[in-house]
Parts: sequence; C-alpha cells; structure tokens
Amino acid sequence: MKKYIGTKQIEAEPMTMGEAYEKNLLQAGRVPNESEKTKAGYHVKYGGGYENWSPAEPFEKAYKVADTPLDRMTIEENELDDRMQKLYAFIRGDKFKELDSTTRAMLAVQYSDMSAYLNVLRLRSTKMESKDGGCSGISFGSAIALLKSGFAIRRSGWNGKNLFVIKQVPAHIESDIIPKMQSLPQSAKDLILNDKGFIDYTNQCLIYNSNTGRADSWVPSISDVFADDWELVE
Repeated sequence: MKKYIGTKQIEAEPMTMGEAYEKNLLQAGRVPNESEKTKAGYHVKYGGGYENWSPAEPFEKAYKVADTPLDRMTIEENELDDRMQKLYAFIRGDKFKELDSTTRAMLAVQYSDMSAYLNVLRLRSTKMESKDGGCSGISFGSAIALLKSGFAIRRSGWNGKNLFVIKQVPAHIESDIIPKMQSLPQSAKDLILNDKGFIDYTNQCLIYNSNTGRADSWVPSISDVFADDWELVE
C-alpha cells in the first residue's frame, strides 16, 4: 500500500465533553460519567455541515489554528523548520555521503534556500505581530532578489547609512536622445551614432550616496557576496 498525506480544513471551538453531550455531538448512546463531563475537547464542524466532538489531545495533534494570516504563517514557519532539521540531520549522516555529487550539491542548495526562506518568514511574522521590524540580516542571494524586484539594499556593516545599492532599469536609448546625454563624451556619441545608433542599457548597479547625491558603478566584493548582513533600505 502507498502512503498518503491528507489536508482538511475545519472549524472548531473549545467544548467540554459534557457540553458536547448536551448538544448531541457525541456518538449515539455515549453518555459521559461525572468525571468525563469536564474533559477538554473541541466542537468540530467539517465541510458539508457534519459536526462532532473530539478530545483535546488528538485534535490539537492533528490541527493547528489557522484563523488569521499570522496563524497560517506560524504553521508554515514551523513546518519548514521541521523539514530543515530533518534535512540537516540527513546531510550530516552516512546515507548522504553515498549519494552522487550532483544530488549532494542540490540538497545543499535546497537547505540553503530553505534557510533563506525561513529567515524571511520570521521577519514577516515579527512585523505582522509587532507592527515593527524590517527586512534585515538577509543573505546576498536574498538581497539580489530585492534588487531584481526594484528595491534598494545595503549592508548594515557599511560605514555610513547614507549609502545604498540600486539596480538600473534596462532601457533602450534611441538616436534622438543620445546627443542630449550628459553622461557620454561627444566622441562616444559620434561612435555610437555612426554605428548602431542606439544604446541598450542592461543589468547595471549603482551605489548611491544620499548625502552627496553621487552615484558610482557598483560590483560586489567577495566579502559582500558571502555576507549575511544585507538589509532593505526604505
């Protein structure tokens, strides 16, 4: 037989066994004794209108509160953390060493991406819960994702909070604009106009100083690439 994992969305509220008996939610013929009447449990409503009563322990083991976005994010965070711990244990074990190098590499990347994902979930849940906090302490990979989405970034360890990095938007510059460009010398304009007659700006990054208004071309250093102190600039 194959293994199956089921997902079921229900509604529930705390209810003692005695209260469930009064509402006819127990199995037919089931009459709780005096000690059972105070037993903790839940009134459960399933899809289709079916209702019953469940003892607290098996119910709380099978279901998690998912009433609010924060509840659902907490569930996702806990499930991801559990999967990460299991993957970490596998990577540290002997069976991992028996795998081919490509599979080992993909599992290593999977663990890294799961770690970055978990970090962002925790940042989001903190902001949702406290209405405070920001996107900080992220890896360079996550910072690149922010750049590609049009956000500004910086490292928290940089001297001066007035510096931040942005990615220029790709642009097609036609021949009628080139003569007016302040960023090109006349010789460059002449060469371009005599050749293709246009400029296609692609993927370029600038580091901007908000104190001076100066912008310079930027490429990351090796320490930038391996840093985990990147943050969103707002």
